Amino acid sequence: MPLRTCLGCGQRAAQQGLIRLTARDDGRLEIDCRDRVGRGGYLHATPSCWQEFLRKKSHHRAFHMELSKHAKEALIQALQVRDRE
Repeated sequence: MPLRTCLGCGQRAAQQGLIRLTARDDGRLEIDCRDRVGRGGYLHATPSCWQEFLRKKSHHRAFHMELSKHAKEALIQALQVRDRE
């Protein structure tokens, strides 16, 4: 079973238990459910990890690009909406 590192808390976990994120060429972040295209990273499905992800300044290693705070905030909002459903 593949292990991945959460971009929020930094702990390693089984890939299937994490949410995959994809950075698009225009700098947007998307929740990646199917296509697995582009550079990706992983987050636990917990608000505490989302907030840690938002606080961290650099995610260049995962996405090979710098992400704007606006892109990260938009992703967190999408995760919160998804979590409520």
